[in-house]
Amino acid sequence: MNIEDRDLLCYARFDQRLAGQIARSITPALIEEHRLAPLGAHSDALARVLNYFRRGPVPGKYGIATAGPFGPYRIVRLTGQRGRRPQPADDTLYDSMDAVYHAVFLKRLADFNAAAR
Repeated sequence: MNIEDRDLLCYARFDQRLAGQIARSITPALIEEHRLAPLGAHSDALARVLNYFRRGPVPGKYGIATAGPFGPYRIVRLTGQRGRRPQPADDTLYDSMDAVYHAVFLKRLADFNAAAR
């Protein structure tokens, strides 16, 4: 086994343990905290969950697009390839930034829970 293989193995083990910690910290109260203040100051538990979600690779990551300066807003998926436009994640339009940020959070939670199965 070479060094690169060991690095990947260590990273996979670290990520697995971290995902377990993140999963245990997700509660209805944490989700409600995010709904009330998606851009505000967050508790340590919510900050850790958000940091975990943000560290993933760009391809497939959620983003927010708008047709004008003040909405409506839509959730898109980033391609990770220069020059390729993000693709709409669904057809839902949101009237406020808080609503769309929380919707992205809920999509990330759903993806996280699906990957854990």
